[in-house]
Amino acid sequence: MVGMSVLTTAVFVAGEMAGSGVLALPESVVGTGWIGVVLIVFCCVNAGYCGVILGRCWVMLEERWEEYQEKIRYPYAAIGLRASGRFMRVAVSFCVNFTLFGVATVFLLLSSQMIASLAEKAGIYFCYWVLILGAILCPLMWLGTPNDFWPVAVGALATTMIACFLLFINILTDKTTEKDLIYPTPSLKSFFLSFATILFSFGGASSFPTIQNDMKDRTKFPIAVTIAFIVLLVLYLPVASTGYAVYGSNVKSNILLSVTPGPIRTTIEVFLALHLFFAFLIVVNPTCQELEEMCHVPHRFSWKRCLLRSAMMVAILFVAESVPHFGKILNLIGGSTITMMTFVFPPMFYMLLCHQKQPHWPERTVPLHQKVYFAEIMMIGLIGGVISTYSALQDIFDPSSFSPPCYINIAGQDV
Repeated sequence: MVGMSVLTTAVFVAGEMAGSGVLALPESVVGTGWIGVVLIVFCCVNAGYCGVILGRCWVMLEERWEEYQEKIRYPYAAIGLRASGRFMRVAVSFCVNFTLFGVATVFLLLSSQMIASLAEKAGIYFCYWVLILGAILCPLMWLGTPNDFWPVAVGALATTMIACFLLFINILTDKTTEKDLIYPTPSLKSFFLSFATILFSFGGASSFPTIQNDMKDRTKFPIAVTIAFIVLLVLYLPVASTGYAVYGSNVKSNILLSVTPGPIRTTIEVFLALHLFFAFLIVVNPTCQELEEMCHVPHRFSWKRCLLRSAMMVAILFVAESVPHFGKILNLIGGSTITMMTFVFPPMFYMLLCHQKQPHWPERTVPLHQKVYFAEIMMIGLIGGVISTYSALQDIFDPSSFSPPCYINIAGQDV
């Protein structure tokens, strides 16, 4: 099968991450103040570079072991195995599956929220839309690998770019109507919750090796990652900075709930709902592939694949109906596993793989300045991730911010 080009790969990477991030970032700037804009650039640059490093890790595996020159279903876990042994393979598998499961749940909740807003007059509650979308997405999950559904990635990125442009215009239009704005002083808790949101917005590394595995020339993955992160920064910065400037503390966790209702907002909701619909299929695929490998499901289309992936959808629906507040899930995985997958594992695995030597392997070295840089990235990721995870768990179990499950409050209004 012909693999994906650099441009198609870049579209997959950007299409996977853009969307949910642009909706949540304006509120993250409220929690950090204007330093949040600097944090967005900081996280983008470092997450992008870690993505480049992760791509180089896979190239090293292909150079050293023949079995990795073919497509495999658990590429990130394989990097962990070769870098640090079986325990790390299990740890990486857990992080990948926890992350992508959580991201897929966030995407399902967000798209359901937007469709519920669009179809408000239909009288169908948000919690029912979660089930309806799940039923529509389930058979589409049965598709095999990213190379089998590349038009989905094109749709995901195109809809996001259009929506971001319209959202930026809508925010600027609201500038004349907003009065008595408040720009609160960030607290330690709000800062690290916002930091978790920013990390989430650039946390696509969990599926990077799976996407790279479908490339025609996998050595060019770093080029695709660089293009994708430049696109993300261009999309994120205008919306995040103007959203905070125009709405101040009034900005909601989903900025669309802050903008003035009208035709532009409706159009944005349509495009972003489509984006999240498409992106859901991209992020859930690596977890499905790894579960299929564990359960010895054939690589070809079969009833076993359909059954396993349908069971995955049922599990996602249960979590979505149990915690119908996407911001809580977003902050938890943004501060925990996404931090590990994006900022800690790539530089750590790269240094470990470069340290390994065999006579017939190409020589790999890590200069001292690069080691220092890697150490700084991992330290910031670990410290920020631990504090952000603690803050997110506090927020989830805080009685004052409790959101009843959909099977208790079927209206699901607290989203």
